[in-house]
Amino acid sequence: MKIGVIADGKEQEGGTKEVINHIKRTLQNSEIGIEYVSEESYLPKVFPIKWKDMFRFFYLRNISNIDFSRYDTVITLQPDSHCIKHKNHIVYFQHHKKQYYDLFWQSLKLKKKLRKKIMFLALAGAARIADRFYLTPNLKKSSVVVNSPVVGNRLRKYNKITDFLVIYPGCDSVKGYTQNNEMTTDTVEEKNAIPTLLAFSRLNVIQKGIDIILQTALTMPHYKFIIAGPYDSTIDDIDRKSLPDNVNLIVKEFSAQEKFDLFSNCDLFLAPYLEEDFGITPLEANALGKPVVYCDDSGGVVYTQKHLETGFMCKRTTAGLANGIEYCIKNREGMRMACISNSAEYSWDKFEKRFKEYIDKTKTAVP
Repeated sequence: MKIGVIADGKEQEGGTKEVINHIKRTLQNSEIGIEYVSEESYLPKVFPIKWKDMFRFFYLRNISNIDFSRYDTVITLQPDSHCIKHKNHIVYFQHHKKQYYDLFWQSLKLKKKLRKKIMFLALAGAARIADRFYLTPNLKKSSVVVNSPVVGNRLRKYNKITDFLVIYPGCDSVKGYTQNNEMTTDTVEEKNAIPTLLAFSRLNVIQKGIDIILQTALTMPHYKFIIAGPYDSTIDDIDRKSLPDNVNLIVKEFSAQEKFDLFSNCDLFLAPYLEEDFGITPLEANALGKPVVYCDDSGGVVYTQKHLETGFMCKRTTAGLANGIEYCIKNREGMRMACISNSAEYSWDKFEKRFKEYIDKTKTAVP
């Protein structure tokens, strides 16, 4: 059996790459093809790339006409690739184009000038119309799996899709890595004296709550804040020269070992994400016994964490985040085993088993 796994854009580090790797393991007895559909490649040449979302209708039309009949089954992972037409199409739906859907009002609020607000409304309208013509009809004809109840609720709201299965992704195992023990006595004493708080994600300022973390850091000078992760264009809005002295901003691609070292050496994990789809990194922190501070509007994180057991759920305010930090620092040792147990509920082994069962079920259902 030949199976195509199709994603948007190009290969890059992140959750989708992890999902692809584990789908490949799930289907190791099949012939697998990994492909990417780039909106730039399918946008008609007469339209400027800068305004690609305005012309989403046209490149989705072109993407929907790509011939993938060389595969017996296609599994698509992101919004554009979901518009591919195939007789045996499995959609693993992880998110919409966020700025035009679940983060619409927050994105609009960021546009300070009237002209920019009007342009954003035009882009959002164009994107949603395109999805209505190409995404929603395709979802109705496909077998749909979602990565969290939050995403399932969005499909109901925006696309009127009610027939889907939830299969959670997993979090990385901590096995195979060794903690960096090259710490002097002075460094150990400093770490014990100053609690270290880690926020790790692709550095989108609004979506990942970096703005509220920076505001909170100003009120908590005796805590060390590390904000780390791969580059996102929104991080350019931050004046790095004026960062508080207790904030260390690290913008780079991290190796698995470097990421493990960061997670191992922190005292708690900050995840004040805004309407997160699922949230793997908080579970990775749990796997190392670290409690998580998150907000009541953090989407999927609200489902995967347990308030006062594996972390602290707060309001999206500096006072709320500070209260959560203080609670978790005070109780982190008592929360450690609950955190580790919680992460074990979301293993990649479980993902692979359920995904294989689902694919086998769809194969028997195809005439």
